Amino acid sequence: MAHKKAAGAAKNLRDSQPKYRWVKIFWGQKAQAGNIIIRQNGSKYECGQNTYLAADFTIHACIDGLVHFKKKNFKRFDGRTYLKTVVEVLPEWVEKAVKIEKVAKKETVKKESASKAEKPAVEKAEKPVKKTATKKTADKEAPAKKPATKVEKVVETVENSPAEENPAE
Repeated sequence: MAHKKAAGAAKNLRDSQPKYRWVKIFWGQKAQAGNIIIRQNGSKYECGQNTYLAADFTIHACIDGLVHFKKKNFKRFDGRTYLKTVVEVLPEWVEKAVKIEKVAKKETVKKESASKAEKPAVEKAEKPVKKTATKKTADKEAPAKKPATKVEKVVETVENSPAEENPAE
């Protein structure tokens, strides 16, 4: 049995404050010059354009702009390559230019699909039914015709299609 009564003096009840690490400004959000983008322990994320690394591996923004993340292969001293996430801050005008470019691409795709829809569809020629032939009958038969080229098929379908009346004429 104990000789002294417990006085309640526990020594391990103290705890340090949390470090609150990780991403502070996410993809597409605005960052001002000097803002903390990521607090990290070690260099899990790498610095990209317009960012810098502090002594405790914190990534800061150099300029005002939008935060972007991208994946990039890095090569180690032993030749091994590995994928890391790169953090960069792009000016807002770059983001606007990218959006305009995406909209232009969508419009060209729509125009191309509309022009394809206007063209008449060419019917596919039916495949001939395969006949099972023995060696004797294969020798007696005449040689098979060469398959028609695409141009010949189109010409045949146009010639065989019924004449359409054009109201413009």
